[in-house]
Amino acid sequence: MKKILFTIALAAGITSAKAQTNTIGIKAAYGITSLSGSSKDYTSVSHAAYQAGLMGDLFLADVVSLHPELLYTKQYFDATDLAKKSRDVDYINLPVTVRYHADGLYFEAGPEVNFALTAVDEDKNDVKNRDVTPVVLNYVVGLGYELPIGLSANIRYDGGISHTYKASAANDLGAGSLRASTFWFGLGYAFGGSK
Repeated sequence: MKKILFTIALAAGITSAKAQTNTIGIKAAYGITSLSGSSKDYTSVSHAAYQAGLMGDLFLADVVSLHPELLYTKQYFDATDLAKKSRDVDYINLPVTVRYHADGLYFEAGPEVNFALTAVDEDKNDVKNRDVTPVVLNYVVGLGYELPIGLSANIRYDGGISHTYKASAANDLGAGSLRASTFWFGLGYAFGGSK
């Protein structure tokens, strides 16, 4: 009897998971970014940020999906002392969130790994190897809404776990605990429509 009940439950779970449509899509986002934390003589100024790339949804259950993304991101970390301490950094971001779907509305949370590609100061000098942490770990939380045709909009907070700058960086950039803090406003399109 237990085997029969287990088989029925397993079949129901598989059927439920298959009732959802796994998708791949594109997205773009506008962000407002700054550095939180403390560092000697550094006061962060908010600046625009941009990202674009690919996204996907792999449904694990009827209302739960795994949502990986591959994004190219431009972030501008500005300080009040712009000439000495501001840095423009390009990243490849790999967030992987778990999404809970309630009709078109969804909530998401998960980790993100960021790989620094380039970094320059205000004079366009290459400071990537000197100043910037090459691999940064962040966390992501957000909510959004997806239409049945696949169009979506979301708001997301992307907070730093790792320090943005190396501890040995020049100009006291790595002497404190500066971490990225960004609010993103995104638009996406899932090919084939949503669930």
